[in-house]
Amino acid sequence: MKQEIQNKDLTHRAVRHLLVTDDDVMNEAERIVGHTLQRENQGDEGCLTVTEIARELDMEASDLNSFLRDRGIQKWKQGQYRLTSPYEGRGLTHDRLFIYYSKDGKKKRQTYLVWTQKGQDFIRKLIHG
Repeated sequence: MKQEIQNKDLTHRAVRHLLVTDDDVMNEAERIVGHTLQRENQGDEGCLTVTEIARELDMEASDLNSFLRDRGIQKWKQGQYRLTSPYEGRGLTHDRLFIYYSKDGKKKRQTYLVWTQKGQDFIRKLIHG
């Protein structure tokens, strides 16, 4: 009898989950992704992308990336810019997580480089001498 009641309860909970609308599912997914991004990106407050820094310097992001690459500060590796070894671990950058979905609905995770306040100051000093 007890097993029968437990099975009935499980069935009712499963039916309730099946009756959730697509909008409810999407809203919950957005909430979970948002929470994940917030947790994973802790510590990058005040960080800027190279595009944002370049805009402040009245440059194009591609020009700033080229400048940093030509100076040996960063290199193109596996589809993104990464710091070269002499500049790693100096607190100049942070990795920011980006979550997106492929055309077939699979969740993808990718990180990209953002510049800390220390890194931003470093770049400005390089540019302005």
